[in-house]
Amino acid sequence: MNALRRAACVVLAALSLVATPASPTAFSVDQSDIYYVAAESGWGIQLVQRGSIIFATIFIYGPSGAPTWYVATMNSTDGVTWTGDLLATTGPYFATVPFNSANVTVAKVGTMTWVPTSATAGTLTYVVNGTTIVKQVTRQSLTLDNFSGTYIGALHAGVTGCMNPSDNSPPSDIPFATITVTQDGQSSTFSISVFGIVLTITGTLSQDGQFGSLTGTYSGGDEIGNALVSQMNVQINSLTASFATQSTNIGCLTTGYVAAVRSRP
Repeated sequence: MNALRRAACVVLAALSLVATPASPTAFSVDQSDIYYVAAESGWGIQLVQRGSIIFATIFIYGPSGAPTWYVATMNSTDGVTWTGDLLATTGPYFATVPFNSANVTVAKVGTMTWVPTSATAGTLTYVVNGTTIVKQVTRQSLTLDNFSGTYIGALHAGVTGCMNPSDNSPPSDIPFATITVTQDGQSSTFSISVFGIVLTITGTLSQDGQFGSLTGTYSGGDEIGNALVSQMNVQINSLTASFATQSTNIGCLTTGYVAAVRSRP
């Protein structure tokens, strides 16, 4: 990764003369997903996040064993804890035509709190009519996403812990990067190219809800070591991911993230 940074330093110096500092606008890692407890198949919760607000729908079973749904709109000020009222609703038979919203009732039955413990898991606490439930849940995967493609974008990275202190560098932006992902089942290669310098990460893909992870090894320039590409999110036109590489020969730890648009013929 230091090789990529050295290749980009001339361009970065030029851009710094005209660039305007940017401030992040995203509130947190996107919590939107289906969550569950793997050993408790049959119930779950869906979170949909927009900024500082999460709308939750939880499907569980009541005291009689009948399926029961609750909803909550949770707010956060810090991106660490979300909380809000837990509501129960009733309404007309679903096949009623026309549907009459005036017959829908909403009652507060308790509260719900969500605290993410990592990018892929969290602690769910909810209270229903005085009964408190605490669950450790994880994102539920439906399928392994296809990340294959060529993408054009930029990365943000910083380097620490190098055997040669001069190789350390504070976080900065590296533009004009080409990211190429090849995938064969869970086997994948994630390459970052900047001005002819290529860093290649090869390993095994896994999926946690909307996020993929690639765990393996890397090589690039004068570096080799272990690597993790995490929070991989692919859309029809884009790819975003975080990454960490730990060199086994020069000691450097590089951490950062990448954002890129899909290149099409």
